[in-house]
Amino acid sequence: MNLNILNKITLLVFSTFLLKNFTYAQSNLISWEVADAEVNQKFIEAYLNVLIKNDKFDNNTIQSSDVIMVQMEKSDEGLSMKRLRAKNYDSGEFRRFQMDQVEEMSKSMLDEILDRKYKWSEITRRDLSEFESYNSVDNILQERSFKRARDAFWWSTSQVEVSPKNAFIRQKGSNQAFRMEIGMPDMGLHRQIFNNIILGLSNDISSTYVIVPQISSPTATEDSHPLDGTFGFGFKFDTHAIGGNISYMDSGNKFKLKGVNTPEHMVIPSANGLLYWSNTFGLNNNNFITILGTIKDLLGRGGGEGMDEKDFASLRLKVGMSLSEFIHASIDSTIGKSESQNLQITDRIIGTEALGFFVKAEIATDDKRTKLYGQSNTSFGGMSSISFGLEHNVYKSFNVGFDMITYPSGSGLEFDTKKSKNSSWTWYPYGEGGGSIFAPYLSIHF
Repeated sequence: MNLNILNKITLLVFSTFLLKNFTYAQSNLISWEVADAEVNQKFIEAYLNVLIKNDKFDNNTIQSSDVIMVQMEKSDEGLSMKRLRAKNYDSGEFRRFQMDQVEEMSKSMLDEILDRKYKWSEITRRDLSEFESYNSVDNILQERSFKRARDAFWWSTSQVEVSPKNAFIRQKGSNQAFRMEIGMPDMGLHRQIFNNIILGLSNDISSTYVIVPQISSPTATEDSHPLDGTFGFGFKFDTHAIGGNISYMDSGNKFKLKGVNTPEHMVIPSANGLLYWSNTFGLNNNNFITILGTIKDLLGRGGGEGMDEKDFASLRLKVGMSLSEFIHASIDSTIGKSESQNLQITDRIIGTEALGFFVKAEIATDDKRTKLYGQSNTSFGGMSSISFGLEHNVYKSFNVGFDMITYPSGSGLEFDTKKSKNSSWTWYPYGEGGGSIFAPYLSIHF
């Protein structure tokens, strides 16, 4: 055999062997960035104390304000730390930890970093080069970063987003934004029945807002009408583990007839609160492979072994308790439409009747083109709703989507009108028989 041909064959076999092992090694690595400032500072300060104790501080360049980047390796023995880096966002510089000194830190400190039970984010492909790695597996640990789902539903990756149900404006590179919403959908008070405008200043985890009343359009049935509102304020937050919302509307404000649908039956959600737990998981084709394999087994065919099991979306689950205090009131319909007057409150939904359950699932695809949600709100007072929505990018800056809100039969709140001993009146968001509202929309983002 020609020597040149033999050398080429040997080189090809050797290169294939190296490539295979390199690919295998890369697929067993997981990397992330610690996004919790307190965890970063606590770990780095403990690391610096070890350097000082061992007289190794002179060669150190890491500062307590740096951000930690972690890389772990999966093997038959489990997960182990492979590399640590510190990134200084002001200078863009990456700094190396002295791993022999890291090993001398307390086990509890190392476990806190490795357990990843704090706010964290995925590392960009560019930053992965600092780990001498160009691949990262998102879901070796069951949990996944909540960032994709959070950005899709709470924050935004665009500078401007506008749709009939909300608007979002932020400066490029800033974590501050102006947001406008209609209604309080997390409380089950969707814009179709509660048309008040929420105007707020937000960052990526919290929002402070004011409530501006706006008259709502009548609903489709005769035995229902939308909620009323007045000026108020609120605060909400959303972290990787917990979130919540609290708002208040002052029923002592003045009201005018021209801003009210039904003067003798006004229903106002005067105080609202929500507290939920959340967690995020990766969705991959393995779920569909299992279903497809079962179907094909029943048909006597092969399974879905050829499908790729790579993650393609983030699923975020939220479960919590809510509290909504409703007021039933009236104003004098014989007074001029532009004349201000006080509410005559007849009844309130408070106490255990105001408590309820909140469950929501949010899905955002990794390509950021599609998001969907399903939500259930139920209160002990008798009001409940189920909602579902989907939004998809159809062309560059244009998304289309829809919301579907369903109110079961009998969903409503009963008030004592105090007009007679046994007098009561029931508010139905969409009539006593219930019903569904389908609301398509167009969203534009830049």
